[in-house]
Amino acid sequence: MDAAEPEDLWCQIGAFEPMEAKRLFPLLEQEKIPFEVEGDHSRLQAPFRFLQLEFGLYPDGSKILVFVPERHEERAQALVLSLFPR
Repeated sequence: MDAAEPEDLWCQIGAFEPMEAKRLFPLLEQEKIPFEVEGDHSRLQAPFRFLQLEFGLYPDGSKILVFVPERHEERAQALVLSLFPR
């Protein structure tokens, strides 16, 4: 994998469901794009989430935030669009 430089700025390329992230990681590795991940569990604390679960509304859960060095952002965004077209 291409090493990130210490002075690189990191850009977030998306917030993904865990199953979506599992599809994205191998592509980033294949393209030798360095990446870092961070968990976002803030949606688990949403008010009235328990009611949404009770009524079967399937509220948002945890997300995985994916970051790449700024110099790789364009290539990484192209991979995201190839996996998840708009």
